[in-house]
Order: sequence, then structure tokens, then C-alpha cells
Amino acid sequence: MDNFLELDLKHFVSSPTFEVGGHKWYVGMYPRGNKHSTDCLSLYLYLDASDELHLESKKVVLMTLSILDQKNGKHLTVTSGLLVFTGTHRWGWPDFLGLEKLKDPSGGYVVGSSCVVKADLTIVGSSNDG
Repeated sequence: MDNFLELDLKHFVSSPTFEVGGHKWYVGMYPRGNKHSTDCLSLYLYLDASDELHLESKKVVLMTLSILDQKNGKHLTVTSGLLVFTGTHRWGWPDFLGLEKLKDPSGGYVVGSSCVVKADLTIVGSSNDG
């Protein structure tokens, strides 16, 4: 994400959509935190609204979101347990990384005005459980 320091003024920013397992996804970022966490970067994985995932066909996924340390190579990575996605769900962390640590120049998470977020998504299977 380029111009991160300018994005910081916005409430919500989303990545371009990407396809995994025949479905469209995107990463959503609250650069100043969401309503549950105002002093942290909040990161979430969303199923794109244009993608129809029917309730009877839930997807079981394993997700890893990372912020890359562009200076030291010490990336901050958080992995979920198995998650069940339906058509309207999102999963993620409201307190992914404290803003003070994120913006600390020695941390390498924001270099110049660039912040790199990586999403790894594995679809483990489908669940028809109610």
C-alpha cells in the first residue's frame, strides 16, 4: 500500500480483489483502527460482495495476514485457526499491530510511505454443517 501515511487519514482501505479457490477475496485495513481498537492497525479478510457464496456451501479456510518488515526482514505474521466463511463474513484482527510500533521507523513496517501487507489463504474444504 503506497502513500500509507496519507491513507492514515482514511477510515477504511481495501486491497484489490484476488482469487483463491474460485472465490474473490480482499484484505480490508483500518489504518487508525476500527471502532473496537482505535490505537491499532486493524486487518481483515473479506469475501468480495460480488462473489456469491451460498449459505449451504460454507468454505473452511486457514488465513495468515502479515505486515512485511522492509528493512530487517522480521515480518509480523498472524495465523488464524480454521475459519468458516459464509457469504457475508469477514475475519481478522482489530488489534493487529499498535500504531506506535507500526510507525516506528526502526521497525521497517512503513518505509517512505509504503506499507506491505501479505495475505496467505488456504481453502481447506467445504462445510455443510448448520
